[in-house]
Amino acid sequence: MTTPLAQVPALLEGDPAALRRMKRTATGLLVLAALVFLATFALPDSTATGFLRAAAEAAMVGGVADWFAVTALFRHPLGLRIPHTALIPRKKDELATKLGEFVTGNFLTPDAVAAQVAEARLVRRLAERLAEPDTAAVVGRELAAGIAALLDALDERVLTDAVLALVRRDLDRRSYTPVLGQFLARAIEGKGQRPLVDVGVTRLHAYVRKNRDDLHPQLKKFVEDQGVVGWLAATDKRVARLLDVVIAKLAEVEADPDHPLRRWVDGLLESLADDLRYNADTARAVDAQLRALVDDPHLQSLLHALLQDILTSVRLSLAELDGGLQGRLADLVRNAGARVVADADLERRLDARLLQAVRHAVENYGDTVVSLIQKTVAQWEARDASSRIEAAVGRDLQFIRINGTVVGGLAGILIHAVSVALG
Repeated sequence: MTTPLAQVPALLEGDPAALRRMKRTATGLLVLAALVFLATFALPDSTATGFLRAAAEAAMVGGVADWFAVTALFRHPLGLRIPHTALIPRKKDELATKLGEFVTGNFLTPDAVAAQVAEARLVRRLAERLAEPDTAAVVGRELAAGIAALLDALDERVLTDAVLALVRRDLDRRSYTPVLGQFLARAIEGKGQRPLVDVGVTRLHAYVRKNRDDLHPQLKKFVEDQGVVGWLAATDKRVARLLDVVIAKLAEVEADPDHPLRRWVDGLLESLADDLRYNADTARAVDAQLRALVDDPHLQSLLHALLQDILTSVRLSLAELDGGLQGRLADLVRNAGARVVADADLERRLDARLLQAVRHAVENYGDTVVSLIQKTVAQWEARDASSRIEAAVGRDLQFIRINGTVVGGLAGILIHAVSVALG
């Protein structure tokens, strides 16, 4: 599993106790070589004593030299400010830059990262997990929680203003009238207007029948206002008969789905749809009404109330564990995963998109790794940086001291053997 870059400082913590143990081991080996060297002077001179002294002397030289080399990386040996020592504290920022450039130049390249992603088959593995009901349920629940949190953060008034501002800008950019005409034409073509006509006829029939007595004087006055002929014709009996005819006709229209008046309404709507699509004067008039409607405070209040109701309903549905949006989101996730698993072509397309996105991210944001390492290391004090790095890698560096002591001793034996042979 790839370690996030943010965890780099934690990785450099190391194990101080293990480092101290290795330091004691390396120092103890050096001290042992020194004791052996001193002990040889208490022994009688012999060929074996000469080899032992040469080995101990060379081991001390090798051990001290490697101790100096390792120590010089992190501090001044014995506190002496010898040139080119305490390299890490003095050059930590430069080392951080070089490390970042090395990582991005050799490991974090588009080809290298894309190859790793392709080999991992992330799309396939993710789809297989999402297709599992338990996983889909968890993801659906988390999605619901995320959406709920987002909705809680929304201000309905701000959302209303944003929607209205968007509509205003869109109205300034184009005419909505042809769109409305096209929508109406498609609805009529698919008989989508019939439910509305049914509701309208039923409501109108019920209203006229229920309010017949109230409508009688209003209708009589309307006919009388049309002139002398209307005044003469508008008797109570004729008005009552007219209302009866209207009620009967509405009953016929309500009962007959193919009534001629229904076809007349369909023709009227078709004519309106054509006007909305092709009549420039109609388009200008409707667009002007739409702009006025958008700026109407009553509409704004209505839209705000509507959005409040919608968001409340969505929140309640998100909170339902069974049968609500959580279950639907889980089904959506599971179906999406199953579809990818079953459709190899879709999987290849998603893999291609993922690799494209990975390449884009590495090419455009890979340099942030250098910046991250630089900023992280720059925040460390020089001594703290040295201690962190020594704790992380110092244990392995102590093997250099041990090897230097051992190899030095072997080299001493070899050199002494050559000296004896030549002498």
